[in-house]
Amino acid sequence: MLKTVLIADDHPVYLLGLRTLLQTRNDLYQIVHEATSVDEMMEKLVRQPVDIIITDLSMPGATYPDGLSMIQTLTRRYPQSQVTVITMLSNPELLASLWRQGVHAVLSKNSLSTELIKTLRSPPQRRSTIERPEVHLTQRETEVLRLLLCGLTVNQISEQLHRAKQTVSTQKMSAMRKLGATTDYELFQCAQSLGLGN
Repeated sequence: MLKTVLIADDHPVYLLGLRTLLQTRNDLYQIVHEATSVDEMMEKLVRQPVDIIITDLSMPGATYPDGLSMIQTLTRRYPQSQVTVITMLSNPELLASLWRQGVHAVLSKNSLSTELIKTLRSPPQRRSTIERPEVHLTQRETEVLRLLLCGLTVNQISEQLHRAKQTVSTQKMSAMRKLGATTDYELFQCAQSLGLGN
């Protein structure tokens, strides 16, 4: 019996890649939904739940947030669905948070072509195709991230901590590099997963 699948990614090239990979095993999987935002994905799942949800971690959404909140919503509302997360983020704390939400697997976008079908057919396990580097933030980098999460700008952090603006920017960029974040949005997601927003 074919397993029904939803694929979700806001980048057309990855959506096409997922579709192409699953179509190579159309004896096993049937794509019934495609989505390019969190809202679209949730709307389609309400109409017709699926056996397998393959979703990017970072997508736009007006009604529903993405990231860990999105995964928590999916695993709570659709406990019978197998959720596989695809992402470019490599933060070990973020990955651990995803496992705690009960996902089936976490795949790097760079390894989809070799790992996707194999992972879908395997039992759930705490494995990932993403390398998990150890993250060691300095006390000053942690301070900067906490204040960024509080909504302060680099200029405001500079004034509050009595550090040069360039120093604060350097500490922010260093934290981004260590956490594997390439945008401010990804940095905030990683920092929240570390509990720095508490």
